[in-house]
Amino acid sequence: MQTGQSPAVVQSRDGTTIAYERSGAGPAVVLVAGAFCDRGWFDSLAAALAADFTVYSYDRRGRGDSGDSRAFSIDAEVEDLRAVVAATGETPLVYGLSSGAALALEAAAQAVPMRKLAVYEAPYMDDDQRDETAQSDLERLIAAGDREGAVTRFLDLTGASPEMVDEIKRSADWPDMCAIAHTLPYDVAVCDHGCQSLDWLASITVPTLVMYGGDSGQWAPASATRIAAKVSGTKTLEIPGQGHGVADDAIVPALREFFSG
Repeated sequence: MQTGQSPAVVQSRDGTTIAYERSGAGPAVVLVAGAFCDRGWFDSLAAALAADFTVYSYDRRGRGDSGDSRAFSIDAEVEDLRAVVAATGETPLVYGLSSGAALALEAAAQAVPMRKLAVYEAPYMDDDQRDETAQSDLERLIAAGDREGAVTRFLDLTGASPEMVDEIKRSADWPDMCAIAHTLPYDVAVCDHGCQSLDWLASITVPTLVMYGGDSGQWAPASATRIAAKVSGTKTLEIPGQGHGVADDAIVPALREFFSG
C-alpha cells in the first residue's frame, strides 16, 4: 500500500511519530483513512485533488511509517490528527472515510482546528446492531498472534459472507491486511463510541458534509441521519451508485464543491 515517497513526520502529544505526505497546491486538505489503510490508500484521491488543494495524507498510528504505543485511546488518535493539522500551518479542510470519518468527527468534537469537515460513511450502527465483544475478540486474537483470525473476525463484523472472506483471502491484498491487523481494535473502538451515543457530536461547530453511497446498506443513510441530527447545520449527500468503497471520480466532485464553496 505504501508509496515510494519518503514521508515527513510530526510528533503526537504522547511522543508517537506520525508520518505524512504532502502534494499539490492550494488550501490544505487532510485525508483520514479507514481500516486496513495506510496513507498510500489515498494516492489516487490525492492526485485528483492536488490541482486545487495541498493534500496531506498520513499514516494513522500503528500503520505504515507511523509509530504506535502500548496503550490505545481514541484521544491519542485525535492528538495524532491534531499534530498533522498543525503541520499544515493553517486551518485545513478535512475528509474522513469509514472509521477515518468517525475519527475526524471525534477530532472536530474535540476542537481540532478545521475549516470544513467532510465524512463518508462513518460506521455508526444502532446500539442493537452493535457487536459488544468485537473489540475484546480482536485484542485477544492479536495478543495470540492470530492476525488472520483477527482479519476474519473484523470482516465478519462488517457483514462479509464466508464466500467473500474466502475470496479476499485469495487476493493479493490479504498479506497487507494481516500486517495491519493489530490496528483493527482501534477502528472498532472509534466506531463503537458513536454506536453507543452521538450526543457528543453536538459540540461540533464547523460546516460538515455527511455523505453515503446509494448502493450501501440501509445502515449508511441511517448513520448519516443520526449524525446530521446532532451536528447543527450539517448537509447530507447521497453519492449515487456507490458502496462503502467509494470511487475517486464519484467523491472528488462532491469534495471539490463543498471545500471550495
